[in-house]
This record gives sequence, structure tokens and C-alpha cells, in this order.
Amino acid sequence: MTKKTIFKVILIGTAIGLIMASGLALVKIKLHGKFPAGTSVAGIELSQKTLEEGTALIEQAKEKYLDSKIEISFSDQKETFTPRELGVKIYTKETINALNLINAKGINIVKLILSINRNSQNLKLITLIEEEQMEKALNEKFKLKELAPVSASFYFEKGSKLAISEGKNGIIANTKKLSSELKQNAGTLTLAGSQLLSAESPPLVTKETLEIKQEQIKEELRHSLVLEDPIYSDDWTLKLTDHLDWVKFTSRQKMEIPYINKEIILEEFSAQTPVETEIVIKIDQEKLNEYVDKEISKWLDRPPEPVNIYKNQEGKIIIEGKGNNGRKIQRTLLKEEIELAIVNKIPKITIPVIETEPEIKISKELQDIGIKERISVGYTSYYKSSADRVHNIKTGSSKFNGLLLAPDEIFSFNTYLGKVDESTGYRKGLVIKQEGTVPEYGGGLCQVSTTMFRAALFAGLPMVERNEHSYAVSFYSQVLGHGLDATIYLGGADFKFKNDTGKPILIQTYVESDYELYIIFYGTSDGRKVTLEGPYLSDYRYPGPTIYEKTTELKEGETKQVEKPHTGFKALWYRHLTDSKGNHTKEEIKTRYRTIPAKILVGTSPIIPGPP
Repeated sequence: MTKKTIFKVILIGTAIGLIMASGLALVKIKLHGKFPAGTSVAGIELSQKTLEEGTALIEQAKEKYLDSKIEISFSDQKETFTPRELGVKIYTKETINALNLINAKGINIVKLILSINRNSQNLKLITLIEEEQMEKALNEKFKLKELAPVSASFYFEKGSKLAISEGKNGIIANTKKLSSELKQNAGTLTLAGSQLLSAESPPLVTKETLEIKQEQIKEELRHSLVLEDPIYSDDWTLKLTDHLDWVKFTSRQKMEIPYINKEIILEEFSAQTPVETEIVIKIDQEKLNEYVDKEISKWLDRPPEPVNIYKNQEGKIIIEGKGNNGRKIQRTLLKEEIELAIVNKIPKITIPVIETEPEIKISKELQDIGIKERISVGYTSYYKSSADRVHNIKTGSSKFNGLLLAPDEIFSFNTYLGKVDESTGYRKGLVIKQEGTVPEYGGGLCQVSTTMFRAALFAGLPMVERNEHSYAVSFYSQVLGHGLDATIYLGGADFKFKNDTGKPILIQTYVESDYELYIIFYGTSDGRKVTLEGPYLSDYRYPGPTIYEKTTELKEGETKQVEKPHTGFKALWYRHLTDSKGNHTKEEIKTRYRTIPAKILVGTSPIIPGPP
């Protein structure tokens, strides 16, 4: 046997002996629940004390320490604090657990061996400093915030003129160093006075810095930002020059430093270190919210509205409620996007809106025939329509509410619409005909056919017949833009689609706030997904000279404009359709709007003089 081997045997034997000895000690501790001889924490003797006794002793000493007085000096000022006021935290339970003598998992034998061999162990208490609380206490007595450097800043003189306030030097206190000392002292329950070190510090932002950036800030303030309506074509233009009371200025370091605090500033960070500061515009959140509530929210925000669909005793399908999505403007995100747009000179942003699904209840009777869920929504806006046009839209759309389409049925808008005249409740409104825009019964019904077209489009249904209007009409572009309209005329143009879902389709129609029309399809989804891409506008053709047409219906010299000028152009959309198996098709939706010149009637009837 070699010397090396002999040494290993001796070492192993010694270790086994120690482990056996410690095992006996372990048994003793577990049996008696006492700390071994020589155990102390922060000078508190715990030898042969039970867990409860040791805990009580530490807690007593801890509470006494936390309410004791310590003196801290800063510059030529001295103030008295308690450790508790300075945010000192002492953790008794965690400290005892750290002894590894008695816990839920038993005893760490190795640490116990070491403890026995040392005969004595005086551990520190586990401590923590709540630095925010400490700085608050120091500030209250030493007025640290008042001593801190003050950066130069922009402000508005007399409410509108951009001006610069002077900055001033100040004093920064080294709270990090004090925090470290307090933590060390608390670990041993040592009461010792400390000095709060300080250093003179220039302002982060000087007047000279702001003078360089003044023109840049003025340019940013002059920036006009369009807030794009995510649903309708009516946008909002935001000019900061009209809302200077919203504007705040903040500074930030342009150079990224991995770790920086007051201690580094005081002890390591030299005044020569180049740190570029940029000034950015911030928007007052409360004032922005006021603007959103007053100008935008009433158009966009709304709660989800549930819908209940069933058959009554007569077998008629009843649709209670609207079943429309809820919408809510994301105000915090909007503020952030506005700020980014201002700094980066972005001309337009879309108002961020989150939508929530409504509760949809459908009777079992209807579910059994395939009316199980909402499969598409078509909607349009006809804001600023005449009263007669609004009336006709309401009257016409009601003809389709509760309509049940059979599988493989080809829907004909004109067939289901029926007779359109005074006897069926319609009023005269403007319609587009060959001779121009003229008043006729049912004017505005194309709003209904256009909305129906969009519902069928989003449902992924095949189109059988669709005709665009002669010229672009603003009522059909308020939502989604140009190129998704469908004109109809009894005895002429029709709108048709096929129900190829293999199940019935139930149609719901309703008007919202007298300027929105919704048409919803319910049925059974076969997994098809639809997205629209567009519009792509091209081939603009501008109207020629105004047409003047003589008429005897007006007195000589009188004029009446009967047609506005309309620019002609092409609009192209793509419908992307993906079926349940992942097969993708791309369909073109082409629209060509004609150029229409303005038309003015000129009276030719002679003026007959009255009696002398």
C-alpha cells in the first residue's frame, strides 16, 4: 500500500467518523430541537436554545435595534433617524433557516460538521434596505430634492411662444454608499453614525443645449398629424399648435450606458464623459383623453351588444339585439404613437382600437338546421345623407331582416326587395340614371345592396352578378374606400350571389345611429377565411368643361346645377380566399368609374312684367 493510498484511507476514515458523529448530533438536535453549542447570530447567543426561544431573542433584539437612534450628517447638517425610518429590513425567519440546523428538509450534515469543528459560529442577520423609503426619509430632513441640480427646460411664454428657463448647479447625495453601510451595520445590529457624502453636480440639460435644439422643437410642434379612423374614412387632423397645453418636454440620454447610478456619478463618472442629451415631446395623457372623449370616442367607442335568435310560436325567426362587436380606443397606445409620430415626422397614424365579440345566443331548433354562428359582417356608413335617403335605407334594409337562404340558393337582391314606390313606403331620393342624377322613389337603396355585397364578400361566397356605380359616390367609400359598391335598379342591374356553404344562411340587418348599416350572415362555417387587399387606384381622368343646358323650366337668367363634376378612375381590390384545407385563391374585384362633367341648367323663359 502506497503512502498516497494510506492517506486516502485515513482521510476517508476520518470523514466517516465525523459523519457518524454528526449523525449522532443530528439525532440529538432532531430529538431535542435545540441549537448546538457555540451558535450565535449578530452577537445573540443561541446555544442550547429551542427554535422558539432563538426566534424570540432575535425578534426582541431586532425590534429594539430598528427603533434605536442613529445620527447621519450631510454637509454641515446633522439629523437623527431610526433604522426603521431609513427602510432597514431584518428577516428573522430567513436568518434561522440559513443556519441549516432545523428546517422542513432536515439538516445540512456538511455545514453541521463544519459548525461543530469550528465550535462557534456568529452569523450575520439577513437584511435589506428599501432604498426608496430611505431616500424619502433623507429628503424630508435634508431637502435633497431642493439641493439637486435643475435642468434648463422649454416652456411656453404667454401660452404660445417657446422659451427656455435657466438651469442651475446642485448637489447629489451618495445614497448608495449610505445604503451599503446601513445594511452592513444592520447585519450585526451595530448602531453607528454615518456621513452622507455629496458632490457638486451640473444640470443634465443646460440652456446652451436647448438653444441648439430650439428650432428642431419648433418644427416638431408645427407638425400636423392625421389620426386615421380605423373603420370610417373620416379622419381627424391634430395640430399641436392648437393644443400647446398638452405639450410637456422631457430629456433622456442618447448614449446607452449598461449601468449608471448616483454612486457612479459621484465617484467614477467624470465630467468629461460625453453623454448626449436629447429633448423629446411628451403628451399629457389626461388632456389627450379629454380630446379623445370629446372628438373621437363618440364615433368609435361602443360596448358589444348581444343578440338572441329563435323561432316564435308562429314559426317566424325573431332576432333580438344587434350582435355587433364592441370597440374601445387604446388610449395609452395612442398617446405613445402620437409622440413617436411627432418626433419622427410621421404624417398619419391609425387610431388603435381593440374589438370584443358579442354574446350570440341561437336556439337549438335553428342550430339543428345549421344556423350556428356568425360567418360574416358587412357594414357601410352613409353619414350626412339626407333625411329621405336615410328613410329609404331603413325601409329597404328591413325587407331582408330574418331572411333564410337555402343551401345552393342564388340570392337576388331585386327579387327579395320587391316593389319600390310610394305604396311600399319609399320616398324620393337621388338615383344615378343615364340622363344624370335625378330624384326617384327608393333613392339610397344602393347603400343596402352595397352592404349586402360586402357581407357576401367577407363570407367568401361566389358572386353571380355585381355592377358598380357610374361614378364614385362618397357614401360608399366612407368605410374601406372606393371600389366595393354594388348598384341595383329594378328591371335592370341586380346583385346576386350563391350560398355554397352547404347549410342555410340567415340574414340580419339593422341601422346604427342613423348613419351605419349592418348586414350580418349567420350559418355554419366550413373553415374558409377571407382577407381583402386594396384599394389600388389608377387611371385618373378629370372632368371636362361644365355643360350648360337651356331650359324653359327656369326664368331667363336663372341657373341651377343638376350635376356635380366627378373624376373618373379605376379601383382594384383582391379577395384572398383560403378554404379549410389551406387552398388559396386570389380574386380580382375591378371597378371603373366614369368621368362626369358638371351640368348647369340655364333658364330661357321670358320674364313677364307685372302690372304697372
